[in-house]
Amino acid sequence: MFSSINIIGIEIVPGLLIVQGVIFLLVLWFLNKVLFKPILKILHGREEKIEGSLSEADGTEKKAEETLEQYNEKFRQARKEALELKRKLILEGTEKKEAAIDKAKKEAQGFLEEMRKNIAEEAKQTKKVLHQQVDSIGQIMAQKALGRSIEK
Repeated sequence: MFSSINIIGIEIVPGLLIVQGVIFLLVLWFLNKVLFKPILKILHGREEKIEGSLSEADGTEKKAEETLEQYNEKFRQARKEALELKRKLILEGTEKKEAAIDKAKKEAQGFLEEMRKNIAEEAKQTKKVLHQQVDSIGQIMAQKALGRSIEK
């Protein structure tokens, strides 16, 4: 049915070669439609999914870095405020301590002045009493020394 051609010791039938070529192309078309395209579609989908996940991971990482930076900034600000508050409290405490010391000094000074006045008053009263008693004590001593009574 088909005539053959001999090339380099190989017999080739051109009609059969054409039929085999057509069958090969049909098998290639069928495999492309049924096997290769779906596999390539799946591979492309997977690649896009991976790229999307990587992009999302990069975005999440940047967001995490920004959040960390915001946290650090808030921490620095809170620390600064705490140090300022501590400084104010120390100054307040120092002022209150000095005010309390001044108040205590004034109270002590007032107490000392009052005690000095009381002591001076008591000394004055004691001197009066002693001056009043000096004459009678003197008479008693003279009587004892002389052994007789002395009349004024």
